[in-house]
Amino acid sequence: MGWQRGTGVLILVCFWTAAAFAQVRVELLSYSEVARASARESEFFESWNDVSLQRGLIRFGMRLSVHRPAATFARQADVSGLTQRYVEFRGKYFRLRLGNFYCLLGRGLTLRSFEHHALRWDSNLDGVYFEIHHSFLDVQLLAGRPRKTRLNVAEIASSSAGGVRLPAQYGGEVRLRVFPHLLLGGTYVYAARAPLHRKGFSRYSLSVQMNHSFGTVYGEIAHAPYPESFQLDDGLALYLSGSLFIGSLSFLVEYKDYRNFAFYNGLLNNPPTVIREHSFTLMNRHQLVQNLNDERGFLAEVKYPVLEDGLLTASYCRTANHAGETIYRDLFLQFEKESFLGGNWLWALARQMEFTRQFDHFVISATYDLSDRFSIETVYEHFQATDRATRPHRMYYDQMITVGFSKAPKWTLSFVGEHSTDHTLDQNYIPGKARTKHFFWAGGALNLRLSRKISLTLFAGSRQRGKTCIGGVCVLKPELKGMELTLTGRF
Repeated sequence: MGWQRGTGVLILVCFWTAAAFAQVRVELLSYSEVARASARESEFFESWNDVSLQRGLIRFGMRLSVHRPAATFARQADVSGLTQRYVEFRGKYFRLRLGNFYCLLGRGLTLRSFEHHALRWDSNLDGVYFEIHHSFLDVQLLAGRPRKTRLNVAEIASSSAGGVRLPAQYGGEVRLRVFPHLLLGGTYVYAARAPLHRKGFSRYSLSVQMNHSFGTVYGEIAHAPYPESFQLDDGLALYLSGSLFIGSLSFLVEYKDYRNFAFYNGLLNNPPTVIREHSFTLMNRHQLVQNLNDERGFLAEVKYPVLEDGLLTASYCRTANHAGETIYRDLFLQFEKESFLGGNWLWALARQMEFTRQFDHFVISATYDLSDRFSIETVYEHFQATDRATRPHRMYYDQMITVGFSKAPKWTLSFVGEHSTDHTLDQNYIPGKARTKHFFWAGGALNLRLSRKISLTLFAGSRQRGKTCIGGVCVLKPELKGMELTLTGRF
């Protein structure tokens, strides 16, 4: 912590020193969210403010943040202050960074640190990062302590603005371009000793990538030999992917096999999920929550133009544990048609299954240009759920409709309504004995571009709580009855 404070003071001094010189480029990125609701557990305030100064090859940066998360994000701490700071030297072929940084090795099997505001996820490392890029060689080297993104009760109470830090990680990646279309790579990371273990542990991977005009093939295999004190079988991970383009026809195939590979409960690495990640709200609520300790699965997807100005997409994915039990399955069909009945239309069907539950989805969307600058879009989503773990089987459905009216690129005014018969939303729900009840949420949203660099989103009304998933990481967004404001600025 002393080194962190010292580096922060040094960077602040460099900030104001550099500002005294000419030809200094200043950048500011600000992103804030605030919600005021009738229920205390739904209120939150989040603000990320990045400032950087650059002169020549040198760049200084820092982030000032305020985090007051909702109760649903209870594993995040209430903190404010200087959360990141760095100094960076960048040349034509290299980059050296001291302070906070993010890093991806390979496809994330051995290490992936990243942030996503919607997930309240920030696993930046605090230390040193160096990279070299050349026509035949890419090298990454790192040494730093990752920020812990999910905290226990004691850590929440004592967390500082910079966050709780996991043991230091040391390693990097080397990629060689052996032939014009062939890349060979390798990663290695050593994790320093954790408080509960006498020794640290290492993990490494080897990868191969072949690129051609008709497609790409990638494969990466990783191994983590744990010390005896961990009392774990060695970690193993395999990821394969291939894409093929034949005229207008495209294929995508992926395969995964992950065993004992969730370092610090998955806080340090984030390999491909090998599922189709949906952008539709109701489909997204029931996507896979990744478990890198026990997963094996595949994804197959095909896209092909049909009819005139039409595109058909079909995909199927399945994830199981190593006992052969299906954890998640998704069958998806989508057809997009331009210039249909004067507008652009989309239809989608999906069946998602997880353990004993099945979700059947239907989506229809239509977009019409009313003039050169005005357009209207309507999206209707519906799913039917069946839970076979109850007697009798619990069945319910959800419906959502979104209607948006836009004046490009200035503003969009939209209405969002949702209806559900899910009895578990009732606090007095008794399995098998509840009569059908109907629950409703409705609200309006205004997306406003105040200027070329500032945008604002205002939502007012009610919104059901629900799971949001991105890259296998999921959070439960709180129910809202009130107002939510999001402000973004880039200067």
